[in-house]
Amino acid sequence: MARDCSTTVREREISDSSLNRRSYLKLTGSTALTVAGAGLLSNGAAAAEYETITVPAGSQKQFQVGSGETFENKLIDISADKADARIVASGSGWTIRNVGFKGAADMSGPHSPGENLGGHPNLIAASGTGTIEHVYLGDGVSGDMVRKGAIGVSSSHSGHIDLNEVTMNGWTGNAIYAAGSANSGGGNGTLAFDRCLLKNNNISHLRIANDGTTVKNTVIYNTEDVPVHPINGGVVNSRGVYDGYGTTSNVIEFENCHIDCTDANTNGGASALAATKTTFRVTDSQIKGQLIGNVETTNVGENPSHEPPKGVPTTAEQAASGSAANGGNSGNGGNSGGSGNSGNSGSSGNGGNSGNSSTGSDSGNAAETAPSADDSVDEQRISASSPSGRFCFSYKGRNYCFDFSNVSTLLSGI
Repeated sequence: MARDCSTTVREREISDSSLNRRSYLKLTGSTALTVAGAGLLSNGAAAAEYETITVPAGSQKQFQVGSGETFENKLIDISADKADARIVASGSGWTIRNVGFKGAADMSGPHSPGENLGGHPNLIAASGTGTIEHVYLGDGVSGDMVRKGAIGVSSSHSGHIDLNEVTMNGWTGNAIYAAGSANSGGGNGTLAFDRCLLKNNNISHLRIANDGTTVKNTVIYNTEDVPVHPINGGVVNSRGVYDGYGTTSNVIEFENCHIDCTDANTNGGASALAATKTTFRVTDSQIKGQLIGNVETTNVGENPSHEPPKGVPTTAEQAASGSAANGGNSGNGGNSGGSGNSGNSGSSGNGGNSGNSSTGSDSGNAAETAPSADDSVDEQRISASSPSGRFCFSYKGRNYCFDFSNVSTLLSGI
């Protein structure tokens, strides 16, 4: 069980058990079928029950996830003034799944520059071997001059982390900072991105540099709404992917990706791919924007789509419940253009190395909270209609979201 290390609020953990048939038979009304779907995962059949953890104004929470532990089906609400939270995952075999952070962050990390210093540098700090799956980190920062990232990977990272269906939008200090482990003395750990969505992040959307790291089926783009990083009084340098460390023998593979990061469609400097130290090898993708350094392309066009990848959550509620937006871009094809090294030397806009450190002292206590023993559901009539086919409600402190379009699937399972 993941450990809540907060010193401000203690939240109970809700058991993962789904509703049994006896509990289902106690429900009445036309929408009882939707409640029976609680507890199912993100396979399209129905959404799962999730817990909402609300961080009070002026408070911080931190959750520890260690070897073999899973932190899942949580909605973490940091929308209150100066509320902050972070998940710290380390060890081997850990999993962060179906988690959504709700609310724009207004607390910078502990080091200047930045407004409201003293918060966490990122929402998730990760190292070792584990999985981050179906996670929403898409509400970004609140206004300009808040220095914060979505995910920070320790420079000592020596394992492998899979990131599947992760949304990271609107961050000032790199959406994910994971290049430090490619620096001299680093752990040389790898990452694999699949079906991720990254939008309007400053400094870089992906800061990666380790040999063996892969990016597949992922969409990265910017618009005129990139938040300003506080360095040098305010900077926008919205690079799609940037390394900063490593050598040319470090090869990062891109396949089936859409990347659209240009000066023309943002409010500052931008570039699509900046392989200033390593080698980026891109195949069967659509890339628009400047290519800097050692970028090798094969079958790459210039018509990227902004459609989210299939399965990726676009709200915190979708992530926590294990559901996803309808539609999605499940296949990105390149063109039949020639291959070669398309990199151009030079730089793109201002900005320096503003990556986030994922390390830091654990200021929380180590007490674990016990699972709730209340897995029963009292009889309850609920009337609802939803033109979109989805319905969400709260009952006895628990949240439920269900997909009416899958009623036939639920009926067949009764």
